[in-house]
Amino acid sequence: MTPEELEHFKDCEAQEWLRRYQAKKLTIGSKKALSWWQGVLGDLEQIRGVYATLDLRQRMNRIQNETSRKS
Repeated sequence: MTPEELEHFKDCEAQEWLRRYQAKKLTIGSKKALSWWQGVLGDLEQIRGVYATLDLRQRMNRIQNETSRKS
């Protein structure tokens, strides 16, 4: 996998997690969705490590900010 493909893959994953989080907010509410997301982050940290999880969160924030600017 080239570095460009890896970056694209990571961005796509971040978009998918954003979509899942937004869907949870709609179905179970903001508080429960946040609690669910904190659990997911804890699991990801155990599996991937702190730095990989931080990278995912930063990508999600960047994508969310870019999306909100377009609106």
